[in-house]
Formats: sequence, C-alpha cells, structure tokens
Amino acid sequence: MTRIALLACFLPFLAQGQSFQRNEITFNGGYGWQAAVPNGSPRLSAVSLGGTYGFRLRPWLALEGGVLTAINPTGLINSEYGYFNIHDRFTWVPFGVRFILPLRHDRFELSVGAGGVYERYSGGNTTPAGYGSSYNGWGGYFKPEAAVALDPGRHFWLGATPQLLLVNGSDGVRDRWFVLTGDVSFRF
Repeated sequence: MTRIALLACFLPFLAQGQSFQRNEITFNGGYGWQAAVPNGSPRLSAVSLGGTYGFRLRPWLALEGGVLTAINPTGLINSEYGYFNIHDRFTWVPFGVRFILPLRHDRFELSVGAGGVYERYSGGNTTPAGYGSSYNGWGGYFKPEAAVALDPGRHFWLGATPQLLLVNGSDGVRDRWFVLTGDVSFRF
C-alpha cells in the first residue's frame, strides 16, 4: 500500500504536463575584465566561473539566481615593499528576471536578463601597501544570452553570455566588470 501511495505522489512529476521545461541549471566559465578603472589603478582581469538556477514562470519569462566569481584578478603586485600575490577574488550573487524571445525554431533561443547583484571582494593576503582589504556592496547586472539545444528533447543547451556588473561597494568603491562566459545548461 505504501508503494502505491508513493507512486501516486511522484507519478505527476514524471508526466509531460507542460510544453516547456520549467527548471534550468547552468554552469558557466569564461573571463572577466574590469570595465572602469579608478585613477592610477591597473585594469584587473580574471578567470570567471559560476552557476545559475532559473525557473520559468512562462515560456518567455524566467526568474533566476546564481553565483559568479572572478578568481585572483589582482595577481602579482609590485610595490615599494616588494612583490605580493594577494590571492583575491570577487564573488557576485546575481538575482533577477530573464525575458526569452519566442522564436519559431525551438532549438535556438535568445534572451535578455537584468536584476540586482550582491558583491563580495575577498582579499586573501593584505599587503603593507594596502591592497587586499575585503569589502562588499550592492548593484545591478544586465546580460543578453544566445543558446542552442544539443539534443532533440531540448534538455542540454550550449550558449554564450556577455554580462555587465555594476556595483557600488562600501568605502566608496565602484566596481564595473564585463564578464564573457560559455554556458552549459540542463533543463527539466
């Protein structure tokens, strides 16, 4: 009797009740560049890795949230005190909406997303010159995206996403980053 009750509870999840997959898990990797540089500072760049979860409310509208990092953007610093590797990282937590352009071909998709973002800069090693002090802040992001389905069931997707992150951090820090990633998605 217990097996029948469990089957009755989980059978609706196996049925194809909608014409589109509502859930999307995306893993991405790429490279990021600092878009605006304060006077006298070098332009930072770094390898970027992240992941996103999206839930489609409608075929053309999704809510999404995730995490994106820029790993060791400062690199090796030369100062009057010597050479230092800070081992720092930026961590962004974007959350917002994505609008999907309805196309006739179900295997190709164009979309645009925007929303808020929380930023955490973590400096691993603070130097005598003052580099590596941690801070956080809030801002927004904007991203267009193009993706193509890899299988007939449209469960696996391959895409590319350029995104702009604008954050005003504590102590008057203003971070502007452009990140370009390649994406691998699974939809169910």
